[in-house]
Amino acid sequence: MYADDMKIFERVPTNLGHKALQSSLNNIGDWCRANGMELNATKCVVLSYKRGANTFTNEYYLNSTLLRRVDKVKDLGAIMSPSLSPQEHILQLIARANSLLGFIFRSTTHFNSPYTLVVLYKSLVLPLLEYGSVIWSPYQFNHIDQLQSVQERFIRMLGSRLGFTYRTTPISEVESQFNLLPLHRRRQLTYLVTLFKLVNGLLDCPGLLSGIDFSISRGTRSMTIFRRRYHPTYYAYHSGLSRLLRTGSDAAPHVDFFNETVASFKRKVASLVNN
Repeated sequence: MYADDMKIFERVPTNLGHKALQSSLNNIGDWCRANGMELNATKCVVLSYKRGANTFTNEYYLNSTLLRRVDKVKDLGAIMSPSLSPQEHILQLIARANSLLGFIFRSTTHFNSPYTLVVLYKSLVLPLLEYGSVIWSPYQFNHIDQLQSVQERFIRMLGSRLGFTYRTTPISEVESQFNLLPLHRRRQLTYLVTLFKLVNGLLDCPGLLSGIDFSISRGTRSMTIFRRRYHPTYYAYHSGLSRLLRTGSDAAPHVDFFNETVASFKRKVASLVNN
């Protein structure tokens, strides 16, 4: 549950799972009727997460209303699909971000300072590209490149204001001049800050915290504090918590996860990621 947004879920390997999920829906309907709360069942949907081309035909009802089956749904700002691939979400982000870039440059034709454009980019476009990225962050190169292409487009458009042509703008030089990290490095910074908040109780999420294994070294040379788990599949290896722990293990020799303020930790990991 989050505010008025609620999800219920159940593994459905057999018909028993289907019955358990329907029973939960019945209980929700009964509770709402008993407490005078109206539900708009037409806004509720069913999404089945699955592997391969399996199809699901089970029907679910809420207050006698048949719930629609969908192949994607926006869940607190992130588009979820049956395969849990971030592709659909990334494509929508890119379209929205490119539209914002066009708006920024059409609206700033008479602006003289390139720094103003950078402020607008950081204020309007970057938050869009990074919202919830700990959840959906891509690991496939084509998705990473697609996201980075938005920043490269901005830099080329910025370069045209600096006297370069669109195609000849030196992207790495302009990024460095305006302190714009590549987006995959900015996501690494987000991983580290999220992990810091999680292990220090600044994020209240016992489910995620229970998935963190701490490594107690018997020697003096190892500085790893987060144990890396074996993952039998490529997908599991790149799952959200695994990615956080792997990034944290790499950073552990250089930053302190337990004796810093949030602001101090952010400064140190920003310096680390910059290098």
